[in-house]
Amino acid sequence: TPTEAERELYSDNHPTSSFRQKGLSMLETSFVIGIISIIIAYSVGLPLGILVARRKDKLADKLGNAYIIFIMSVPALAYIFLFAAIGTSLFNLPYKFANSTNKVLAYFLPVISLALPQIGSLMKWMRRYMIDQMNSDYVKFARAEGMSEKEIYRIHISKNALIYLVHGIPGAVLFCLTGAIMTERVYGVPGVGNLLTTAINKHDNGVIVACTVFYTSLSILAIILGDVLLAKYDPRISLSSEGGGGR
Repeated sequence: TPTEAERELYSDNHPTSSFRQKGLSMLETSFVIGIISIIIAYSVGLPLGILVARRKDKLADKLGNAYIIFIMSVPALAYIFLFAAIGTSLFNLPYKFANSTNKVLAYFLPVISLALPQIGSLMKWMRRYMIDQMNSDYVKFARAEGMSEKEIYRIHISKNALIYLVHGIPGAVLFCLTGAIMTERVYGVPGVGNLLTTAINKHDNGVIVACTVFYTSLSILAIILGDVLLAKYDPRISLSSEGGGGR
């Protein structure tokens, strides 16, 4: 709002305006989309991985492997456009984030495009680790003691298989802050996913250095948090050398 001195100095009716920011920032938008996709991926991928492992070489396992092969072999840009075509034609979901009148619906396609590949990856690794655990000696000993298959899978096999996946959880959460470059570009998401590439194209050295330091710091922090979480989850691992076999 202009002051009285400014009104006397500029007698014309110049416009006045105030800046108001509505909605989420770029960083918040990328994080919301990323964290929702991670929650969906772990909620769906891990149970499906357990299912296909228990149904090894049966119909469920073959369907699961077909999905894993498809989602891992098709280029990311191809299935993003495929999901976009299916979502817009069959479910009438908005294609571009900015053109959507319903902001909740605008999140659907980016979240699905990020979640489905993660589901395939979690299925693949959960299936592999569970099959490795199924052939372990402690499983044979548990069967000899009379434990049911459900108890063996729930108490022993699934928990031991999760040890290998726990380490990547902090990294998956932290890297939501970096955004997804291709997904955000295709759907026009106002996030930070294309910030680095835009800065490179415009030769903005300040933003390039800031993004590099930010991504590197997240990588180091993710590794440290992954080790801490793994040490908490797996009693065989200790971060200190006391009472452990440290040298």
